[in-house]
Amino acid sequence: MVNQENFLKQRITKVTEQLEQLQDENRKMELTQIMYQNLGRERPLNVKKEDFIELGELIDEKLKDIDKRIQALAKQGD
Repeated sequence: MVNQENFLKQRITKVTEQLEQLQDENRKMELTQIMYQNLGRERPLNVKKEDFIELGELIDEKLKDIDKRIQALAKQGD
């Protein structure tokens, strides 16, 4: 049987993990929005210096996803 203190500790841990996951998802969505807003521009708008590294990683991830999708479509066409 779990006492109230342990139950609350477990709940706090679970909610904290959920919060971190949502923060990560929100950050990724924010960077995706920045990426699309700046697509094709000579000079990026609304981008902080510290965002460039994360933005580069996001772009690399998106390119890998595109490559995987192209390969999957190519296999379907064979």
